Amino acid sequence: MGNDIADQKAKEIASEIKRGVRMAPTEVSVLDARKVCTEIANKSWQRKWDEDKKGRSTYEFIPIVGTKVLWPRKRDIGVSYGRILLHDTMLKDDSYRTGTAESPMCECDQDKETVPHVLLHCSRFVEARSELDDTIEDIYMNAKSNCSVLDKVTWMISPPCGNNISRKDNIFIKDALFQFISRIGMKL
Repeated sequence: MGNDIADQKAKEIASEIKRGVRMAPTEVSVLDARKVCTEIANKSWQRKWDEDKKGRSTYEFIPIVGTKVLWPRKRDIGVSYGRILLHDTMLKDDSYRTGTAESPMCECDQDKETVPHVLLHCSRFVEARSELDDTIEDIYMNAKSNCSVLDKVTWMISPPCGNNISRKDNIFIKDALFQFISRIGMKL
């Protein structure tokens, strides 16, 4: 409906310019036109992203369209990270949900094998997790206080879009996350 209203207004203004009721701008640079078009496209895309029913798991990580995502240099780690962002990992909980695993339970028998479980709790990855925690704990404590466990996972995975993380800190966080994924030796 918003697009229809915008189209109608544009047609009215174009008609007024054609009839001589309104003056068209005499100077519009290509750069200005590009900026206006980009702004309109981003607002439209953001509205669609906010209202859509699909991709809600990814929306939790990346709620702002056009957000730059920091990717690892190694392709296999990048594939795992992309799967985490899309909520379509090869972990047992996701595989069970899609019918390709018999059980959602982790091999440690403590809980379902989910991204939060692997990143924060699984007894199989204590040493790798220790290194991850050592790297990011100070940044996490300075950026967020009183966060739930799920918030910490989202914070580690998400690009910095309004979550009190500087770009520099995001580089440290993602490097630690990517090293953790590499150390555990699992294809997520």
